[in-house]
Amino acid sequence: MELNRLLPSYHFRSRFQRRVAADPDTTWRAYQELTTEELPILRALMRVRGLGRVRLRGPVARAFPVPRLTIGPYEEVRGRAAKYWRMRAPAARISHRDPEAFRELREPGWAKAAMGVRVVPDGDGSVLSAETRVLCTDGRSRAAFTAYWVLIAGGAALIRWELLRATARRAERQAGA
Repeated sequence: MELNRLLPSYHFRSRFQRRVAADPDTTWRAYQELTTEELPILRALMRVRGLGRVRLRGPVARAFPVPRLTIGPYEEVRGRAAKYWRMRAPAARISHRDPEAFRELREPGWAKAAMGVRVVPDGDGSVLSAETRVLCTDGRSRAAFTAYWVLIAGGAALIRWELLRATARRAERQAGA
């Protein structure tokens, strides 16, 4: 699992999963084809976070503002190191599409956040999961991120539930379930 390789240890974690009445190919394709128009909670919360400047449109795979670090069969990991507790959340000066640079970042003052989405076979269907992990590079960033996490954890959970529900709905519709 790529998330384990890129962020094996973490200070914060959330994980959600849902069984989907569709095979893994159909479920993964549904996730890849998902649009932001199907995710009103995501759009609204990103607009709030971006002080109205962020407007997500189109396929989530292109519109989601976190770089994709890896993609494989039925799995992707997106991640960024940033100071999320700041209003404009400056990102670390590393290549944002380089998974090894992300994994190796140790410079103090950052929170490395990664979100993995994965589909695994489950009988005649599949299980879709979304897991977020955050590792802070020092005690000060961990303290700052803790306060931020308390504020956003509920909204982040709503976004993950919405993502899983919308993907399942799309996959099950395509599978005729």
